[in-house]
Amino acid sequence: MIKVKRFAFNSAMANCYVVSDETKECVIIDPCAQDNYEREQFRRYIQDEGLKPVRCLLTHGHYDHLLSGDQVRDEYGLYPEVHNRDKLWIDRIEIRIKEVFGDDGFEYDIVKPVHYLSDNEVITFGSHYLITLHTPGHSPGSAVFYCENEHIAFTGDTLFRLAIGRSDLLFGWIDDLMNSLKYITTLMPDDCTIYPGHDLESTIGYEKENNPFLLPSWYKKDRAKKHLVILTGAGISKESGLSTFRDNDGLWKNFNAQELASIQGYRRNRAAVLDFYNARRRRLAEVEPNHAHKVLAELEKDYIVSIITQNVDDLHERAGSTSVLHLHGELRKVTGSNNPNDPKCIVEKPLDEPILIGEKAADGSQLRPFIVFFGENVPNMKQAERVVENADVFVVIGTSLQVYPAAGLKESVPWNIPCFVIDPAEFRQEDIYGFEHIKTTAVEGIDILKEKLASL
Repeated sequence: MIKVKRFAFNSAMANCYVVSDETKECVIIDPCAQDNYEREQFRRYIQDEGLKPVRCLLTHGHYDHLLSGDQVRDEYGLYPEVHNRDKLWIDRIEIRIKEVFGDDGFEYDIVKPVHYLSDNEVITFGSHYLITLHTPGHSPGSAVFYCENEHIAFTGDTLFRLAIGRSDLLFGWIDDLMNSLKYITTLMPDDCTIYPGHDLESTIGYEKENNPFLLPSWYKKDRAKKHLVILTGAGISKESGLSTFRDNDGLWKNFNAQELASIQGYRRNRAAVLDFYNARRRRLAEVEPNHAHKVLAELEKDYIVSIITQNVDDLHERAGSTSVLHLHGELRKVTGSNNPNDPKCIVEKPLDEPILIGEKAADGSQLRPFIVFFGENVPNMKQAERVVENADVFVVIGTSLQVYPAAGLKESVPWNIPCFVIDPAEFRQEDIYGFEHIKTTAVEGIDILKEKLASL
């Protein structure tokens, strides 16, 4: 039986794993201890357990996953091994460390591989083995180490608990990442435990049901059920008592969007922006999901339902929807100012607790709302496009289809599927070409939609 010991090391809180069995042979995955205290923790565990390290593996070639390669080399005679396509990263690792820490940063001795791994290469230790699965996207040579007999996988920065790896770093690519995620979530059984490169472990089954970045159509596609994709905007939450933005009584009639909702405004006056979002967080705690939210959740009985929302509230989740992709962030969550999409910085914060000046994220930067400000990229757009491309029915509720990039999702809709838009507003015909317009509010229109869906 395999025993897995996890350490969270260095300023990036990267996970280092020591994987052993009854023979006492072990594999080290991502040796990333940074300072002497962390290295001593690592050393003492191997010593106290009487382990014999036989291989040292890297899930990918980013510096935060191999900072103690020199310790493993000097104490156990092992060199790190990484997939051959991440030689790109290994060759520029010193440059990257200087970019992050400067010339006067921590002392380091980067140990480079003498052997590069190939796809499906088998790593043996004791009476067990790991299979190297090439999963590019976060980096060209990202890999998952899979123990199929024990239903255990070390997923690196490809798949996290309720998150996926970044694809916007140098040499990353979203299309590769999505293909890799489909590969491992369809290959591995639901009871497979995943040990990611950051954060806590999870299971494949849990991620299939709860990870908003995974496509239901990959593994849930029952041809008896249609895949219903819903794009929602402020109009659906207006009927719960939350203000819209661009209506005559919307927020931007009373507030300056560029000062309170842009990255430039945040840099000029953080206190004002935090006050604005703290007020919105308090207001969210006072409202409840409405009939439209609840019906969308109920539709999961008869359809595979994927909700893509421009809203930053959690009313879909509170109503019971289980697959919700937020394009513009989430009011319930906070993150760091330096890198707002860093998974280790994104945490939930009670709505009745204000975000304060001086309050720090995990990376030491000022805490801020987990909101996509004007002037920032929308990181989930590529994922949203792929959800829409897999739709059997596409529905728009409570949005004008004028705000980009979200409005551009209609360009990803398959040409031959039924499409509906529920909104009381007038639309230019070219904006909703191919859509059936249910010209009423979300609460009234949702029951009309149910009837129309039943007749398809």
